[in-house]
Amino acid sequence: MVKKSKTKYLYNGEKLNMKEIYSWNKKRRSSSRYLLSVSVTVEKDGESIPAKFVYVRNKSRRKDWLLLVSTDTGHSEEEILWVYGKPWDIEVFFKGCKSYLNLVKEYRGISYDAMNAHVAIVFSRYMMLSVPRRENGDDKTICELCFCLLDEMEDITFSAPCASS
Repeated sequence: MVKKSKTKYLYNGEKLNMKEIYSWNKKRRSSSRYLLSVSVTVEKDGESIPAKFVYVRNKSRRKDWLLLVSTDTGHSEEEILWVYGKPWDIEVFFKGCKSYLNLVKEYRGISYDAMNAHVAIVFSRYMMLSVPRRENGDDKTICELCFCLLDEMEDITFSAPCASS
């Protein structure tokens, strides 16, 4: 995601900023996951880089928009949204642990083992609080949750195999 700025991008042969590109184009229906998708060229250090701009609605301000940029123009808009949203769940988890479960403020030691123990205790608290919340607000069965977990595990890779010469 990029902040709104006056930086100019090459779009349809003209140099325009992101607000001008947005205003010049017809938006998708409000039920769409994104408002607008356009191909642009970013000029950086004398080099031209093709990119895709995906404008999405700002959930906190319905009349406003946010801009996601991908330099992999082969990705569809849905893939760009998915890749951007993937780490968000982790951010929400850590924010909850820090804000409500005292991940940072409760322990002030310097022992590595003690810090690991503290983090494990805080994460255990989170899991204990999450179970009733899931049972009360989510209709998925344990089996469905396992399938969801398996789908998530396919996205997680610790290393990519190298191509052999």
